[in-house]
Amino acid sequence: MKSRLIAIISLVILFSCHAKNPGPVNMEDTLKKTMQAFLYKAVNNDSTHVKYRIDKVIFYDDKTRYICNFTVHVSAKNFDTTGIMKANISKDSLKVDRFQ
Repeated sequence: MKSRLIAIISLVILFSCHAKNPGPVNMEDTLKKTMQAFLYKAVNNDSTHVKYRIDKVIFYDDKTRYICNFTVHVSAKNFDTTGIMKANISKDSLKVDRFQ
């Protein structure tokens, strides 16, 4: 009887614990979506003139923000190129400060 009670309590504790912070893969997706929304906001969400595709993101988790390097593929009517953009994104993903 005692061992059953210990087993049940252990299972309840085991299944009640969950991760509170998103993992790195989820954070990468969130940062990519935030940056892509920021880029399209600059062209008023008109993808007929320019299209952005974020291929890769490298980020550092600072105390108040994420410091990010994005590999961005840009295609427009006259050109098609890939480059690196640097930006700081707030923890709540509402503020984007692009500086290169």
